[in-house]
Formats: sequence, C-alpha cells, structure tokens
Amino acid sequence: MRLSWPRESDKRRAVVLVPKTPLSSRTSGPSSARDVNVSEARFVHVSHWDIERHNSLISAIPAYEKAFLHIPVTWNPSRLKVLDRDLIDYFLCEASQSLPIFGHDPTSLGSVLIRIALASNTPSAAAVLQALLAFSSLHRNGLQSQAIELKINAIGNLAKSSRLGSLGRTEAIQHATAGMLLCCFEIHQASCTSDHWTGYIGRVKQVIDAFCTGALQHDADLAIVLDWVHYHDVMARFSLRHWQRKTMETEIASTPITLCTEVSNMPPSALAILELLSQICERVFAGTIVGTSFENMDEYKGFLSVLEWRIRSIPVSTGFHAGDNAHTDATSVMQLYQLTMLVYLGRVCESLLNQPVTAIRTQQHIKKAFSIVPQLSSCERQFPVFIMGCEARTDEQRVIILDLVSRTEKKSSSRSFNQVKHLLQAIWAQDDLAVGDISYWDKLTSNITSCLVTPTFV
Repeated sequence: MRLSWPRESDKRRAVVLVPKTPLSSRTSGPSSARDVNVSEARFVHVSHWDIERHNSLISAIPAYEKAFLHIPVTWNPSRLKVLDRDLIDYFLCEASQSLPIFGHDPTSLGSVLIRIALASNTPSAAAVLQALLAFSSLHRNGLQSQAIELKINAIGNLAKSSRLGSLGRTEAIQHATAGMLLCCFEIHQASCTSDHWTGYIGRVKQVIDAFCTGALQHDADLAIVLDWVHYHDVMARFSLRHWQRKTMETEIASTPITLCTEVSNMPPSALAILELLSQICERVFAGTIVGTSFENMDEYKGFLSVLEWRIRSIPVSTGFHAGDNAHTDATSVMQLYQLTMLVYLGRVCESLLNQPVTAIRTQQHIKKAFSIVPQLSSCERQFPVFIMGCEARTDEQRVIILDLVSRTEKKSSSRSFNQVKHLLQAIWAQDDLAVGDISYWDKLTSNITSCLVTPTFV
C-alpha cells in the first residue's frame, strides 16, 4: 500500500515484503527477508478512503451516506472584461466545439444557438445570448468573475421572461436553449460546485413537454436542439441510476422524456444507440425484476437477449463527414459506444444470466474495444471512456485509457475529465484490493454515489 513516496536520500523509510510461503520453505534468521525477490512486490495506490470503501463493498453495507470524492474548483482571480463581440467570435470558432452532443457536429449546434439567441429582442432571447457568452468566457478564460456575471444575467433574464406571462413557441425554444447552455456551463469543468446541471435538464424537459412537442415539423433548428436535450437526458438517467442521493432536482431529471424521433436529424445509428441505452437505463437492473413490467424471470431474460441482439445489430456509421481522420475517429467512437453498451449490459446481468457464453462474449467485446482505443486521436464523449476504464485490470490497459484522456484534454473540443479520472482511480483501487469478484453494480454505484454532486458522462 502506498502511504507516501520516500525521498531519494531519506533513510528512515523502507519497503518490506514478507511473502506468503509455507513455513517449511522459509529459512530462519534475519537474512530471510533479504533473500526475497523484491521485484515480486505488488504496489497498490490506495488511501484510507479506498480501504473504507472496500470494507463497505465486501460487507454489503453501502456507505451511500458519505461523500468522499471532492473535486475542487479552479478559480481564475483575474477580472476580465472581454467584449461580447469577441466572445461570440470565440464561441463560433472554438468554444462551440466542446458542446457535448451526440450524432451531430458540435459546431453546427453552435451556429443554431447563435441564430436562436439573435432571433428576437426579448428577455428569453437575451437569456440565450448571456448563457452563450458565459459558456464562451468559461471556455476561454476558465471560471472567473465575468463568466459568473454573464451566467447570473442569463438566469435573471429567464426569470424576467417567465414573469411576463405564458410562453409562446419561440420563447419556449429559447428557454430550453438557455437552460441547456447553463447545463453545459455547469459540467464543463466538472467540479464539486457544479451541482445544478440536473435541475437545468429537468426544467428543460418540462418546457419541452409543455410547449415544444407539437411544433417540430419542418424546424431543423429545433430538431437539433431536441437531439441535444435527448442525449443529455439519457446520460443523466444513466448517472442517476447509480447515484443514490435523491433530491427534487434529480427526481425531475430522472423522468424520461418522450421526443418525436421521426423528425430527429441524428444518423440512424446514433439514434439507435441512444434509444437502446435509454432502454437499458429504464428496464435493466442487477439480478431483479422488481419494479419492472416483466411478470417472470424467463420473460426478463428473453428481453435481455433481444436487447443484446439489437445492440449488436446496430449498423455503425456517423452520418456526417469531416476530414478523413475526423471521420475515422467519429466512426470508431460510435463503434466504441456500441461495444461499451454490450459490456455494460453483460456486466450488469452477469449474475442473473449466469451463462458462460455471456462472459465469453463480454470478454470479446472488451478485447475489441481495447484494440480501438489506442487508435483514437481523442474521445470527447466520456461514457465509453468511463465504462471501458472500469474494465482496465492491468497497468498496460490503464495506461491506454489515461493516454486517451490525456490526448483528448489537449484539444479545445474537450471538457474536463476530472470526475472520470477520479472515479476510475477509485474503481481501480477497489479492483486491486479485491480478493475475489465484487459486484459490478455495487462497485459502480458505491463509487459514483461517493461523488458530492452527480457526475455526468456526456
């Protein structure tokens, strides 16, 4: 166990290894410790937090009431006054690339958001513009006073618009767009102060349910916004099924939204991935059918088999074309999503199905996924990185995952991977400490719940 790293000239610390060998094979006397091959020692990077979490897992007593995973906020003390025009230009050229969306080019979404912000001279339009400027300022200069002021102005304009009376169709779309931009503001740096994003998702879904579902026909801008909401909605429900700290905001966010998929602009493969991942979040649980719509276990197992076949049958393509490398990466990320869903489904249902073929298929999916990861120049979408990171058992596999994270974080299109890295380090510690198998569901739920705020894997 690593307590601290000894300094080069520090003679007060030492590494001692006493292997578990039969007594008859040991020699007596003080020289026996020196006869041990120290290269056989196994170092485990753990802390008292990891030991406590490990004891909780093996004793089947969840420690959900304790939040250990604290990710500090990085504050820029500079008082900046960047012009709005400069922030808009920066948003179009740089910041929009980091908008988390699935199946679409983020810069196309950025252009749509500019059009929505400049569509009218109303408080709701001002809210979109202020939220967009806040996100641009955060992306450009980190968390600092100007970004916070712009965010507060956006919230104030949303409140002002709500006080004016019932919302029309245009105002409702602007409310939803401003809410999504504020959500992206909260999750961009992924610190322990970013605890409002589930509330923004929940309120956006309420606005869409009330005002937007009947206004979709022939509106391409609204369609891409709804695809954006749909992606965040599905990923929020994945997080909340493992994060066991219920609040009013998370209850609203965990309610699925019904979107009109006929007018979605997503490629068919991307839409199929989100729909099937949504079904996993709603209908797949570890070892039980309590609370589901299934009458017996055989019916449930049949549903799981069909779901697994449907995921395997997704024709992987991106639906949009960029440069050759970008298109290859996008296709590989889509394939990685497919494999990740199969791995997650297999792991969650492993004890329930208890079939050797399921375990064999899961290992095949893992092997194939780890052959794809080193070929990616980046992977801004964090769900596949997290799920495959949970499968990294060896140092070599963990280096592959961390290298991908490092390559991704160097790009302006990436948001912070702080939460994912901290969670993976905690899960790897549990894997290293485990003597036998530990429940996959309990391991993910215990560590995700240890986050002070709900993590997001968009």
